[in-house]
Amino acid sequence: MNISLVLGIGAVVGALEGVTIFFAPEEPYKLEIFLAATLKGLFVSLLTGLSLTTQSLWWQGLSYGLLYGLALALIVFLAKGGFGNAHDVPYVLLGGVVAGVFIGLLVAGFGFS
Repeated sequence: MNISLVLGIGAVVGALEGVTIFFAPEEPYKLEIFLAATLKGLFVSLLTGLSLTTQSLWWQGLSYGLLYGLALALIVFLAKGGFGNAHDVPYVLLGGVVAGVFIGLLVAGFGFS
């Protein structure tokens, strides 16, 4: 596994997910959320890369990325107040799953070449 490439994939996809917070004018902690999303992308990418082997297929990368992306998005969702803060559900959970899927596909496709 090319660890620097795997971490780079996670950082870029996480940053792309986090940059969307700058379109929410009412959010006071934009920089902190952007950095947290980038770090979450790094973790998802690292976990996915450590779960795959050189013989892993694209759908295995997608599955691991989806699993780890959902798990970390669920942690963020619960830390933000869970269902008491229900207007964030589609953004946090769906964004984490979509970013995890992209990270998984990219890590499976490029992280072991």
